[in-house]
Amino acid sequence: MSKNTLISKSSCRDSILNTILLKPTTFMKLVAESGCASETVEKYVSIHLIENKIFEKKGKFRILYSPHLKSSELDFYQLMLNPTIKAVVLVLLKSHALSQRELVAITDKSNPSVSRALRVLFDKKIIKRNYHAPYSTYEIIQKSNIILLLKKTIPSIANKFD
Repeated sequence: MSKNTLISKSSCRDSILNTILLKPTTFMKLVAESGCASETVEKYVSIHLIENKIFEKKGKFRILYSPHLKSSELDFYQLMLNPTIKAVVLVLLKSHALSQRELVAITDKSNPSVSRALRVLFDKKIIKRNYHAPYSTYEIIQKSNIILLLKKTIPSIANKFD
């Protein structure tokens, strides 16, 4: 093996580990961010998993994360993988209470999709519902806590709130 091959292998291995330890990520995002081939990423992810340097959660997405990440942070990251939920949370973080109709207009998502997102966020106690006849408005319960979760899980978005 040439010296350049050894350097690129170790840089891929280190890059993959550092990326995962910094913030949770999906496997496909890791492949895109690392610049390494997916087979190489899979090889090093497997090694890091065996060595317990990282953990993974399989579901709709394969999420790779640091062992130091709290379960609430991991759950929030997984929740934010849904584009409609992510859009609703970000809009509500930047605004006051909004109705479902307003959220549909602002996010450009379908009414049923926004409705499902609101129900999930309400069930997870991230938003509260304010009843006004004949409609309701929604707002984030503790914006500062959500921004802290964003900083730990999706820092690129959280930095836009500073």
